[in-house]
Amino acid sequence: MKRKLLDRGRRAAMLLAVLLIFTGITGSDEMVWSAGADSVYLSETSVVMAPATTRKLQLIGALSKVKWSSSNKKVAVVGKKGKVTAKAKGVTRIKAVYKKKEYVCNVVVKYMTYTASDGMRYKDVSGNFARTGRWFQKNMAGGKYYFTSTDGSAAYFKVTGSKYVDVNFLTNTSVSVPYFAYSVDGGNMKRQSVSKGKISVGDTKTHYVRLLIDAISEYENRWIGEAGVAIKSIKPVSKEGVVTAVKPQNDKIAFYGDSITKGVRALNMELTPSGTSAVHSYAWYCAQKLKMVPYYVGYGGSGIFETGSFQKCYNVIEKISAGRKAGNFEADVIVVLHGTNDVYTYGDIYVSEYQKVLNLLHSKFPKAKIMAVIPFNQIHADEIRAAAASYKSWCSVVETASWNLSYTDGMHPNAKGAEKAGKNLAKKISSIRKKK
Repeated sequence: MKRKLLDRGRRAAMLLAVLLIFTGITGSDEMVWSAGADSVYLSETSVVMAPATTRKLQLIGALSKVKWSSSNKKVAVVGKKGKVTAKAKGVTRIKAVYKKKEYVCNVVVKYMTYTASDGMRYKDVSGNFARTGRWFQKNMAGGKYYFTSTDGSAAYFKVTGSKYVDVNFLTNTSVSVPYFAYSVDGGNMKRQSVSKGKISVGDTKTHYVRLLIDAISEYENRWIGEAGVAIKSIKPVSKEGVVTAVKPQNDKIAFYGDSITKGVRALNMELTPSGTSAVHSYAWYCAQKLKMVPYYVGYGGSGIFETGSFQKCYNVIEKISAGRKAGNFEADVIVVLHGTNDVYTYGDIYVSEYQKVLNLLHSKFPKAKIMAVIPFNQIHADEIRAAAASYKSWCSVVETASWNLSYTDGMHPNAKGAEKAGKNLAKKISSIRKKK
């Protein structure tokens, strides 16, 4: 009887061992697949991606070389090890071939959104880069490229698969080389000459880049000569890299002003790009505090009556240069900071001309709140108050006498003074927008 029980125990143990082996449950880390099942398969058979992002596919169970391919390389490409890089909106099939058998993953590339650390909400759009500001297409160097003569005009894109990006600038300047500034993933802005367009994003992961034309010399002829900067191309340095356009979805704030608005002498006393910086102006700090997209319309020496380096404000609203009309754009807030350069005209004539500017802006942006800012040196304060008094439903006067700003030359705020002015203005704008 004992022998029969022993034999039965041995047979049960052997049967259990066989079951453990065929069901893949063993004491080791290696998986043993059940008999009759397909032991090779793709890690994913359907994925959704955004342009300029990556995804790693694996052919599980493959013990030798796998051949990867994409049915539409304009939409996404795949590397030798199954790394998929999305390039543009669309659909493609990623195929893995192993021992003459095909395994397919359907890839959908569609537009998505992303919020950077500075509060900018980006949405994927078509193209290589998107723009905000006073850009227009201009024939240069045998091609037609997006061009701007205005400090603060911005471009936006994202990159994956490359630690560096080459921005190929073209310039139409005769006095000095302009500067640009850029941030990665909402980080601090870095400045450099447009003659050195290579920028670092840190690593090969997906990064969002915000780029501004930061400074064009005060002495350039922008009105008739259209002095400024064009972007010929934006490309990743590595072959595996991809650059695609993104555009901020935040509310927009437009600044109509003079050299103070564009950041002249914010860094030092020089009137060249080395001393000027749009990202060190009150306009920049105000927009950053509000998490709004700034639209710069600032030109040195200009005013309500004075033309300065460009033209008086009324004409600047209508035109982007002497021979071009200004393009349409949407704005939620309009800031007017003019008067500092208007040292020859006062009284009713000034009030009337200021009202013409306000009415033109209101006709173009009927839903926007307009902020009439008293110049920091308090010139024309009474005239500006009088001009805005009839439009209280959509225009507010911003008093600045108590701001106690710091300056480089007694007129232009330095970076610290500009930051204080920007924060004070942002506080005023926030309070008015809450009343809507």
